[in-house]
Amino acid sequence: MKIEYYYSVASPYAYMGISRFQELVKKYSLEVVEKPFDLVGKVFPETGGVPVPKRHPARQKYRLLEIERFGKKLSLKINKQPKFFPPADPHKAALFTIATIMNGENLNFGKEVLTKLWADEQDISQDSVLEDICKKMNINFIDLKKQAESQDIKHIYDLNSQEAIDKGVFGAPSFILNNELFWGQDRLDFLEDKIKSI
Repeated sequence: MKIEYYYSVASPYAYMGISRFQELVKKYSLEVVEKPFDLVGKVFPETGGVPVPKRHPARQKYRLLEIERFGKKLSLKINKQPKFFPPADPHKAALFTIATIMNGENLNFGKEVLTKLWADEQDISQDSVLEDICKKMNINFIDLKKQAESQDIKHIYDLNSQEAIDKGVFGAPSFILNNELFWGQDRLDFLEDKIKSI
């Protein structure tokens, strides 16, 4: 069973959902097509989304409350206002993640990036942070960096973003199973219901 997984490596909701999604993947032996995409730069402008700093103060305030609530509910370490959000370069970590996907590594690098940002108070725009992830995962940083900076990987990033728009994705994380969209880490129960019905 194949699931398309669209997400931003800077999304708190992707961070909150990734461990539970991995559990579903393992439980049901799912095939995941992992697609990091440009949420703020490409998808938001096409689908009516607004970057966090430009949202009305009431929406910003409630977003922080929800992050705190879900963190407690999920017993998850999360800083609702991390020092390095939004990232200075929101694309670099996504390109590194796509490179690892092309090398056969699925879900784990993106999870590590999200954890660095939302739990470990680190700047995912910095090479040193990405290098730490590579060391943890036994990946050659120099080789991965070269690959991540290639036009091929940038093209995949653009394609992921356009595919997301074409398929009705407007937020992260989003999951598509049998052409049905599930948006948000709080929709994983519905996704599992769908999996069990097939």
